Amino acid sequence: MKINTKLGGFLAIIGAVIGIVGHYVLFINWYRIGMSAESAEPGCEILLKYIHPALADLGILAGVLFAVSAYGFFTKARWAFLLSLIGITLALLGSWFINVPYMAAGLPPIYFSLFWPYLIIYFLLARGVGKVPWSITLLALLTGLAYITCFMNGVSSTSRIITIGSPLFVLVQRLHWAAMIGWGVVTVGILIKPKEWMRVLGLVSGSLELAVGIPLAYATAINLGRFSLFALAPIVSLILLVLFLWPNMWSRLTKAEEGKDVQIETDLSTAAAD
Repeated sequence: MKINTKLGGFLAIIGAVIGIVGHYVLFINWYRIGMSAESAEPGCEILLKYIHPALADLGILAGVLFAVSAYGFFTKARWAFLLSLIGITLALLGSWFINVPYMAAGLPPIYFSLFWPYLIIYFLLARGVGKVPWSITLLALLTGLAYITCFMNGVSSTSRIITIGSPLFVLVQRLHWAAMIGWGVVTVGILIKPKEWMRVLGLVSGSLELAVGIPLAYATAINLGRFSLFALAPIVSLILLVLFLWPNMWSRLTKAEEGKDVQIETDLSTAAAD
């Protein structure tokens, strides 16, 4: 994999500034407003009071990872690209989910001002820095969406446990975290180098989210009388399961990277023979 280190270092610096400065500014100006807002759904007040700081922590951590990866890019360290991918994975999570309880409380989704620039940085990192094929870039974006929505289900289940105490939320809460971790590993992994074990891990994570997400989405939709956001993770996981199970689809989506590996091995064998 040929890494564009100059572009990587430049993007990492931008990501660091967005993550550190952006979260400081938004949190200081909006945390108390979010805490005092009347929530439209049960549990939103808990998310705005306790999850908001946790997600700001993730955002600042992502900024620090970007800063270190910038050093790595400029010194041409091999770990720089991996660290930047971990940073963007955390950054997208930290700047997306908190918008949901803000909107539920009738407040503007202020953290989208960080999310959209981070999304652009994601594509530039994958395509411009790592030269990752489009098929893998878009597949990782979809697995990343599954990672975020599984996190959302886990956090929202926790808030409902505190406010409602329904046995269903108690039963499924921890397993959403397990599915989230699995999808997070798959997201970063396939951007570096797709492997068969990543497809298997995706199958496990997706199946797990269907098992715990479908009952939760159904129960909350019946209770609310409308579409439940708990359904997002099962829907995305189902799409990914179809892609991962469809005959030869995995190899088609990742064949560009596999082709590079074959060429590299051939070149090394030729060089050794010479």
